Amino acid sequence: MFRFHVVLDFEMNPTDRKTHELKNEIIEIGAVKLNSDLKIVDRFRCYVKPQYSYQVTPYIYRLTGIHPTRTMSAESFEQSIKKLVEWIGHPEGIRVYSWSDNDLRQLRDECYAKGVEFPYNMRRWLDLQKVFPRIMCISKYRHRPMALREAVEYSGIAIDKKRIHDALYDSEITSEILVSILSGQFQQQLDCVYQYTHQSDKESSLGDICGGILSELLKQLQPESA
Repeated sequence: MFRFHVVLDFEMNPTDRKTHELKNEIIEIGAVKLNSDLKIVDRFRCYVKPQYSYQVTPYIYRLTGIHPTRTMSAESFEQSIKKLVEWIGHPEGIRVYSWSDNDLRQLRDECYAKGVEFPYNMRRWLDLQKVFPRIMCISKYRHRPMALREAVEYSGIAIDKKRIHDALYDSEITSEILVSILSGQFQQQLDCVYQYTHQSDKESSLGDICGGILSELLKQLQPESA
């Protein structure tokens, strides 16, 4: 079993791309750390000063509520990532999660563009956006990504819509979905959905339809052997 589960979320701001290839820059990092009992034991938040853009765009400001004064007075990407690495701690027994692989790709791209070494303790990473619809057997998301808001509504998690796109808040919401999966709570909801959608199908069972997928995906959530 993992000692800690770290759930991350980044908020990003577009760049003008006139002198570089980086499309976006991270301007806020939010994270929560859960112990082996799936309880939140620590939280992390910091704003990040952009290098290739001088202010938060009006659209991102409206979306996230991040005022340009917060980012311009913040520490650099390199310093912020260093603090995050120290907060996460030793990589043994730790797995990182996010909703979508955009966060992982952004971190890799930005580390490369800015000459920062990719964090050594963030290499074991799982994308819950891919896992959740498959583990819940929701077929309509095979061809398009499932938004965090949709997963939250599907899971019946109460949220404050005004706080969506706050990096720390989004990581907390995502951690609730993770807890549902790791604790097995999702199974009750899955059973209800199955009973509702397969009332006339007496030939197949939940195990027939989802068993292989559940087995495969749950293995991904288990600690890697030494």
